[in-house]
Amino acid sequence: MGIISPIMSFIVERESGFPAPSEREKINKALEKYRGILKKYPQRADSGEIKFGMADLLVGRNDPGDYNKALSLYEDILKTSSSPYLRARAQVGKAELLVPGIKKEAIADALALCETARKNLGKADISDFFVAKTFIIEADLRLVRDEAGDHKKALGIHEKLVKNRKTHWYFRARAQLGKAELVLYHYPAKLTEGIALCEKAANLLRERKGDYFNQKTKLIESELLLRRAKKEDFKNAEVLLKQLVEEAHPYKDLLARGRLDLAEISRSPTARKYLKEVEEMEGLDPYILDKVRLVESKLSHG
Repeated sequence: MGIISPIMSFIVERESGFPAPSEREKINKALEKYRGILKKYPQRADSGEIKFGMADLLVGRNDPGDYNKALSLYEDILKTSSSPYLRARAQVGKAELLVPGIKKEAIADALALCETARKNLGKADISDFFVAKTFIIEADLRLVRDEAGDHKKALGIHEKLVKNRKTHWYFRARAQLGKAELVLYHYPAKLTEGIALCEKAANLLRERKGDYFNQKTKLIESELLLRRAKKEDFKNAEVLLKQLVEEAHPYKDLLARGRLDLAEISRSPTARKYLKEVEEMEGLDPYILDKVRLVESKLSHG
């Protein structure tokens, strides 16, 4: 889901080898290096910065268990560090890890982390990497919560990030996707604009195959295409949805929605196969379970 900050990206880029190592190999090498430093010198003055760097790299690598390890490092920083700037980066990192699959009751705490992080950063310049990160996470959280005014505030954040020429490309892509999702929910007259936003986001995220938001572009674009329903839209949506459900990634909410969309547009027995795959999934949000029942009813009466 996350992306390495400019600080750690610079460090990773300095790691060399022959033949040229992949990004993952560079990250693994950097992690090994910093683990060794902390093991040998656990009380060094910059241990908090080293722990943040390791958490940042773990989120960027996104192997199984990496998010939990990163969360533990962020929490350790918040318990032990007095540096406002370091604490701010740990706060926004912790908030970021809450976004995929977050429960609504946890959103208020995550929003508070974003606000506190911005205060600790001491500036509201959206072109700053970490400030922009607090804003895009806040927008994502408001999209999920959807209380009075949340979607309007989220749209305002997305537009600021998209318009600012200095916004980091990853946060620009997420803002474009967020705007497209709001089109899907609220602006039926702007479906073509939403599809174009998804295409722009997908282009920016094309190298991050396993990223949550890379995968989400497929889902939102396909649902916009199905809603627009012009010639070739159905076929193009089906291609995107099949890519989403067939690629190896751990994002249950995206997989469930993609399979349900395929169940709705497929004929039996293929439709029932997709529906059964969703029914066998555990820990799904109530709104997905409601849609399962709705699709089941349509198939039974179709």
